Amino acid sequence: MASTPGKPMTHYKRRSKISQIDQNQAAAAEPSDDLDEDKPLQQILSCIARKKKRMRELKNVTTLPEDLILAEILPRLPAKYILRCRLVCKSWNSVFSTPVFVNSHLTHQLHNNSEENDRIITINGFHVGVDVLSHTTSIRVRGVPCAHKLLGSINGLVLMERGGRFCLWNPAIGQVKLFDSPPLDGHYLRGFCWDHVQNDYKVLMFCDDSMFSPPRKIYIYSTNSATWTCLCIPQNPMLPGPHGCWWMSARNSTIVKGTPYWSYSKSLTLPGEKRERKFFCTFKFVPEINELRILPDFDSPKFRVNNFKIGNIKDRLVGMAYKLVEHGETMVDMYSLDDEVFGNGVWSKMYSIGPVYFDYNQRLLHAFRNGGEVLIEGYFGPLTFYDPKTKETKSIAGTTCTITFLWESDGQCCCTYTPSLVRVRGMESMHNFFTNGELKEFAL
Repeated sequence: MASTPGKPMTHYKRRSKISQIDQNQAAAAEPSDDLDEDKPLQQILSCIARKKKRMRELKNVTTLPEDLILAEILPRLPAKYILRCRLVCKSWNSVFSTPVFVNSHLTHQLHNNSEENDRIITINGFHVGVDVLSHTTSIRVRGVPCAHKLLGSINGLVLMERGGRFCLWNPAIGQVKLFDSPPLDGHYLRGFCWDHVQNDYKVLMFCDDSMFSPPRKIYIYSTNSATWTCLCIPQNPMLPGPHGCWWMSARNSTIVKGTPYWSYSKSLTLPGEKRERKFFCTFKFVPEINELRILPDFDSPKFRVNNFKIGNIKDRLVGMAYKLVEHGETMVDMYSLDDEVFGNGVWSKMYSIGPVYFDYNQRLLHAFRNGGEVLIEGYFGPLTFYDPKTKETKSIAGTTCTITFLWESDGQCCCTYTPSLVRVRGMESMHNFFTNGELKEFAL
């Protein structure tokens, strides 16, 4: 019975009303069995709706043609990323080995001035491996065949020699080619060059009849034909013999765009003068025509320097002239060889860097190709380099200088290195040498 207006509800009626309200709220809050059965279906429908929406969005996105990716995008990637991309599909793996892609990738890498492509490679001082240097760290590769004397690096290929056996090695792809030198009795100087017209990488051996005579023959190994040929050198009094100029026989070449250059010192007494003058001489080998050319001397007294080192900076031959001091600072003058194509050339000063601090028995060793930082070595401690932009000298972690005796003061062999995909005929994987014991470890 409903209560009449104005009359208060009794205690019994008030409790009944509250109980009814609570029951109604509990019933509303409790899910029904029908909703529980429909919940999985609703989730599936919601997931399908999201996938359809995603598919509509992807249809609106324009995909790049595969030809554009292979021709313009992938050749700009460093070699280590190309090796990973080989796992994408079989077609990509086959394309990456074609000469067209390899040459396109090499062209982009040589014009890329990033630190990734600006490396220096050198033999470790105790011949326990090859060090690949960057501006901050070094990577040591152990167990490389013939890793005793480093002869040069061109387009990612590194040439080494030990006991008359040569090794042509591409560290980026782990491919090597081994071949023997011809039987020679005389003394010889080795070199490495590239004929860009025939795309032929060549190994050079300068031979002489005696310790006092200049080179008379050049033995040339062609990677295209895999054979040695002999070339007679016209007699030239400007070419020194190994005994008359010992430093030349201990120094490796500097390679610029596939052309090797050698530099050595000599002392002469000019007419009308009483004292000897020290000159730094340079010659090169032109691989396209197999010709040896003498370049102009660098007169050290004229420029008041006693040390001269050639290097490759921004793909041009640069002479680094300085007066060597111990425990002191000195300026390093940078010279370029101008008009080399049209004549013998002339040394012209470009700029000076420094002051560069030299500790005990430290000297210039090499230079980074892209940035122009000069590498410094000494009797002990890590290799260091001077940055002309920041004017700071920094050490390279994980490196060790290799000069241990006075007669080794010309320095360890090193060369510029740019990772690439280039390979020559007859190359095979380094893992094939695990069976015959020539290779113990490979990691790069």
